[in-house]
Amino acid sequence: MKLKYIPVFAEDADAQISFYTQKLGFNPISNMFFAEGEEYTVLKADNLDVALVVGGNAFKSCVILNTDDCLKDYHLYKTAGVFFSTVPRYLPTGLAAEFLDPSGNRFILLEERNYTEI
Repeated sequence: MKLKYIPVFAEDADAQISFYTQKLGFNPISNMFFAEGEEYTVLKADNLDVALVVGGNAFKSCVILNTDDCLKDYHLYKTAGVFFSTVPRYLPTGLAAEFLDPSGNRFILLEERNYTEI
């Protein structure tokens, strides 16, 4: 597993995106759905291995963990006693499952999938 995305809270997504692109040199690379019905903008800088996900309230305390096998990691963590708030489910971005840490911080296991590939 690796850390691939850093969520960034945005009261005004346009202002936030403008700040990161015009002042810090990030480039918008895509829009993704990390939560049902909530679209976020993904920004990437050439010199970083992680991308920023700019969104609203859903990402105030959230870490997205990119995985090659969501089901395997889901079962591994569940067996270790992690409480999942969702079972693995298909989203437009891929297969995802969510869990909370003891303080209520949200984590998303994400196995990205491109559903347009044959």
